[in-house]
Amino acid sequence: MLKAGSLLYAIYICLLISIMSAALIFMFTYNIEYASRQSMKSELVDRCNSCFDYYLSSSNNFRNLNREKKDLFNDGIKCEFAKTRWGMYTVLHVKAYFKKDTIQKKAIVGERTEENKLALYLCDWGEELKVSGRTKIVGDMKLPSRLYKTINILGNSKLDKPLIQGNIYSSEQVLPQISFLEGKKGSEKHMVFSEIKEQSIVFNDFKEETLVVDLEEGDRINAVNLKGNIILRSKDTLYVERSSNIEDVIIYAAKVVVEDGFQGRVQIFADKEVVIGENVVLVYPSSIVITSNQYKIDKKIEIAKNAKIYGGVVIEASSFDEKENNKISIEEKALIVGDLYCNGVLELKGDVIGTVYTHKLKLETKSGSYNNVLLNSTIYADSLPKGFIRLPLFRNNENRTYGIAKEL
Repeated sequence: MLKAGSLLYAIYICLLISIMSAALIFMFTYNIEYASRQSMKSELVDRCNSCFDYYLSSSNNFRNLNREKKDLFNDGIKCEFAKTRWGMYTVLHVKAYFKKDTIQKKAIVGERTEENKLALYLCDWGEELKVSGRTKIVGDMKLPSRLYKTINILGNSKLDKPLIQGNIYSSEQVLPQISFLEGKKGSEKHMVFSEIKEQSIVFNDFKEETLVVDLEEGDRINAVNLKGNIILRSKDTLYVERSSNIEDVIIYAAKVVVEDGFQGRVQIFADKEVVIGENVVLVYPSSIVITSNQYKIDKKIEIAKNAKIYGGVVIEASSFDEKENNKISIEEKALIVGDLYCNGVLELKGDVIGTVYTHKLKLETKSGSYNNVLLNSTIYADSLPKGFIRLPLFRNNENRTYGIAKEL
């Protein structure tokens, strides 16, 4: 006969074994479920990347801004695509989801063009290109029918060692026609700049409504941190001070002045003038654009010494008079990485990695003014970083693919 104490002890042992068994079963079940979720998460990450690459592979996918859903492999994992215009680029938002699990990816994307070996397109107005000093042009060129010649401006012929390397073709009197994706389509919410100043950091995700910040005359962008889906808009002159931290933002204004030493990622769209100070760095993908407009005034872009623009610079015109009054001036040691499109008069003293398109060239020195002259400037068509996304300038380019300029 068992004693009562022994029976109680046996019950405790059975209870303990039951608890341990239940715990083992729970851990086993949890591990299986966790492994399954991790496997699904990993598969969703791969599928999201695959869907992103699929969408970038054809320009047909970017013909409209509608949301789309697709089950690429008919396995229940669906991808949702959303596109919005963002200045000269497009923001692509992809979500891959299965039941309650979702993985998403956002990026600023643009057209991936064929390798462009063109270094310089100079319109033909009956006057040859003149090169002087240490000018270097590496890449194909479209030049006036009188081609080019070396001249001496500095007064010391021993300093004239220009390098011209590439095939030369005939240009026309007009530049290739460009088109723009410029603009933001979609819903907006508005704030005045005084409300922004009260916040130390303002971030607006690209899945949210676009935040439009309206500036009054005299407002200056200073000591603020702005990032994401934000537009700064002014009907007057908009000043950007170097104390500001701006990333992925668009600026619309009549005139934009960027203070010496500013660094940021911004697309600037101006009606009549843009002034970029010394040592300014506009990080890729950035751009400066002045389009043809109703203002019957001179339009100009000034880029000071040691400034660096990674993306592109554009000034457009619709008439001959407008072209003659448009001007871009790029000072010594300034650098443009991307396309420089000047449907006007270009004074290039700095350097370009990419392609230069210009209606005319002009050089101003203390000794005089010279037409169609490049002095000590360089243009390299073959040195753009691998995978560089150029501005979507030209029409009639059907078989395009897209690439990522920046992940968000």
